[in-house]
Amino acid sequence: MTKANKKGRTGICRILTLIGLALATGVLMPGCQLIADFQQVDPQSATLTALVTPTSVQPTPDLKGNQVIEDTSCIVYEGPSISTFAGALNGGTFGWAPNANLLAFVIPENRYWAWFSGDAMILNFDEGELAKPVEMNTTGLKVFGDFAFNPSASKVAFVALRTSEKIYTIMVASLASGLAQTIDLFPDVTADTDNYSSEKSVIGWVSDDEIKVSTSCGIDCERLYQINIVTNSTQFLEEVRKHGHDGRVFHQTVLTYDDRLYPAMINPNWSDDHALVFYTDGQDKSWVLNEETREQFEIPVRGQDVLQTSWSYDHQYLALRMRESISVFKIDCQ
Repeated sequence: MTKANKKGRTGICRILTLIGLALATGVLMPGCQLIADFQQVDPQSATLTALVTPTSVQPTPDLKGNQVIEDTSCIVYEGPSISTFAGALNGGTFGWAPNANLLAFVIPENRYWAWFSGDAMILNFDEGELAKPVEMNTTGLKVFGDFAFNPSASKVAFVALRTSEKIYTIMVASLASGLAQTIDLFPDVTADTDNYSSEKSVIGWVSDDEIKVSTSCGIDCERLYQINIVTNSTQFLEEVRKHGHDGRVFHQTVLTYDDRLYPAMINPNWSDDHALVFYTDGQDKSWVLNEETREQFEIPVRGQDVLQTSWSYDHQYLALRMRESISVFKIDCQ
């Protein structure tokens, strides 16, 4: 660009700048009337143009031909639950009985909020009214979870902390007593199994009176035992490395599926008979899909709020654990 062109462009820019200032201030130099007349605008009749923010439109999810129906579920319980670290290996802070609509979970002692421990609470949906299950709970025990019902659902085992000694033990409570009667499977000094907090876990019931458990025996050591709660006899089974068993694992039913035939599912969990599947999607919605009818409905829970899910044995009920609460849905309320 030549110097003459640069000077010409600079002059034009200055003129435009001066015109802009003149228009903004209403001042024009004598002899430089650029615009003859401005039409006065009545502020009362002026039309204002709104600034519209574009609405984010979510794409319609591909349901792979499934039919969306009205929500048939209803909430039958909502209550507080303890909070834990994400991914904590505690066997789960809630769980159903294997053959009854009994839900066990850890509820804060103050019935509001708590970290890690609280009272064991059991809701009996086979008794009571629809949205008023029979409740029973422990008192005075620092329950951490890892629940397991025996086959007859007459007893429930769980991990608890002895606060005075700061070591873990495993308790078994009787449902007939409303959880008032408990048995400590590691009484007195037998609970002290390592030089730390002596972690324990409930692996599962072998029979109605025999239970398989694990105890820590060091930094990378666990021992497995089978205990008869009637005779108080203990049988040593084996020694394994830390977490060398399926105790402290929160079990869910996740099937291998062809994603060409299913919607894009996040954290799917099938019922035990594989008839229903709960999942969330990329639009923060929560769904229940019927495998046989290929019908599905949305339940009123944000997907991002759901941490864990658990089906009752007959898939009549679905329990959802959020960060600080438990919600139970009855799937068919019609």
